[in-house]
Amino acid sequence: MSMRSTLLHRCAAPLLALALLTAAPTAPAFADRYDRDRYEDRRGGYNDEYIFIATKSALDLDVHPVAKVPLVPFTLILDLVALPFEVIAGVF
Repeated sequence: MSMRSTLLHRCAAPLLALALLTAAPTAPAFADRYDRDRYEDRRGGYNDEYIFIATKSALDLDVHPVAKVPLVPFTLILDLVALPFEVIAGVF
């Protein structure tokens, strides 16, 4: 046997086990937080949650306010570039 085939035989079982473990179905992480009424009420109106979402997320971070200051200009530029897509996403 060559060196390559012995290496393949030694790696095959752990790689197969890793593939099976990663493919196994898992429970959704936020299944207990799903609020069906909240999402059903939005059907039929415009959803403005997507407008300036990066800036809103940066302002809601749980860090010292001084750490947020350099993020805000970057997120504003990012939101302005993505604004047409954010407006369209609010329709759906």
